[in-house]
Amino acid sequence: MEIRVATAADAQALAWLNATFNGVQMSPQRMAEQLARCSGIESALIAYHGDDAIGFACLRLIPWLCYDVMYAELTELFVVEAFRRRGVASALVARAERMARAAGATELRILTGRDNVAAQAFYQALGYEDEDEMLMIRHL
Repeated sequence: MEIRVATAADAQALAWLNATFNGVQMSPQRMAEQLARCSGIESALIAYHGDDAIGFACLRLIPWLCYDVMYAELTELFVVEAFRRRGVASALVARAERMARAAGATELRILTGRDNVAAQAFYQALGYEDEDEMLMIRHL
């Protein structure tokens, strides 16, 4: 397995993974544009088994105005079903953690659904803890 930061050369694979995970249909050209647009703010990590893309994670790194550390958030994590329970997701998270630490972050935040019990158990097994915060949203 190889994990690397996605570039425009990975746009087709990343677009397919995103469509499979999120149901968002995006052309490879548009995905390449998104990778460029988000450069320096959010990076996609992509996992390959040989030539096959088998998973991805997205890491958002932005400075906080009122804190002297970087804000790091894992915004996406997906592994193709046939490759689950083989350490791919753990390897993607570990790579994201290393990148966040290298950028100056002291913690990595992850948002997941209240009803996504499997994801919660996975993150807890990696040492993540519930935080006493609540996400609020207003659609604009």
